[in-house]
Amino acid sequence: MRRSIIAMACMLGLSVHAFAADVKSISRLAAGPDNILFVADWKAAEVHAIELAPASPQPVGTTFNVLDLEALLSPQVGGAKVTVEDMVVRPTTAQVYVAISYGPDKAPALFLVTSDKKAHKVDLKAAHSTSIALREAPTASEKFWKQSPERSYTVTDMKWHDGELFVAGLSNQEFASTLRRIHYPFDAKQTITSLEIFHGGHDQLETRAPIRAMSFANLGGKPYLVAAYTCTPLVIIPLDDLKDGAHVRGKTVAELGYGNTPADMVSFTSAGQGKAKDFLMLVNYNRIADVIPVSELDAALARPGIEKQVPYGQITGLNVGEAPLAGVMRLDNLDDKSFVVVRRDLQRDALQLVSMGKDLSFRLTDHISEYTFPDFSFKGKKPQQQYVNMLLKDEGLPEFIKASD
Repeated sequence: MRRSIIAMACMLGLSVHAFAADVKSISRLAAGPDNILFVADWKAAEVHAIELAPASPQPVGTTFNVLDLEALLSPQVGGAKVTVEDMVVRPTTAQVYVAISYGPDKAPALFLVTSDKKAHKVDLKAAHSTSIALREAPTASEKFWKQSPERSYTVTDMKWHDGELFVAGLSNQEFASTLRRIHYPFDAKQTITSLEIFHGGHDQLETRAPIRAMSFANLGGKPYLVAAYTCTPLVIIPLDDLKDGAHVRGKTVAELGYGNTPADMVSFTSAGQGKAKDFLMLVNYNRIADVIPVSELDAALARPGIEKQVPYGQITGLNVGEAPLAGVMRLDNLDDKSFVVVRRDLQRDALQLVSMGKDLSFRLTDHISEYTFPDFSFKGKKPQQQYVNMLLKDEGLPEFIKASD
């Protein structure tokens, strides 16, 4: 029976592992439906659907304060130096999954990290899973700048959205920048769309540089993919255009700064000043984070896109906010109140997994300020005091909370 299932799967372009995923590498993760975690494996050019054990919902308000993530994970992989490849939150559970590579061969490992500062290594060889081969995966032996294999960019971002898995990255085609749409449970309906954009900072059309971070928004009553590329052009693409075999030109609606690689992007809702508004948070390796109002994207939908050169350093196209998220490599929604991030704390040179409120998106304990001194007085500024005290509680330092002046 098992052989017939595998044979049928191969006819559909699938490979099925009834009891184990043969994970050779991990580049991106995505939380899926029904206790499924998707794992992008660039070496095998596959996506694995790992079945997780059921988990109970957790109330809003869980916080993470893992201030030395490497010290937590490294002992479980023989003391090797670890590189975080991705992080994702299992929705409603406050469970955070962290994918790493380690050792000279860059072996993959997956950990469940919980708010009590414990890490549990997932036994991938024992996990129930199914897998799908990615069509037209890169086969070139080229290494970018003699360091990064071209094949390692097969999947540069991956998100589960509205019943489908969206996979951005490269293909082996002439127009290499590619967006794949995959149904789950896996079937033969894998679609591949090649993409091109006009990059104002480079003053050229681009068809090979892949999407580096993506999310989704409803604009003008229709669903759109929102994509950020290296050097930070921001592009919108109607989901209806992403069909198998199509070549699509995205609409460039903003240039958000040169010399940068986007790291991650999520959508979220903030109820600041009492009115709920929708945003995208884009975190960057080389620039401050961008807080992008969906209303700005909606307005840009009605305007012409950027079709001419934009001078280096000029931010144009959208009125975006900023968030002090330097060093953040991965970001996800923890719950309605908070994000959780993997970051390199640049002051302490420490790899961390910490939560941050969505309203201001910073941690009080990153800073030595007036609030730090024991004799500081709020002088009756009760809202300010309440906010500082809330941050201290969330960051695991309730003993520094001050009573009302």
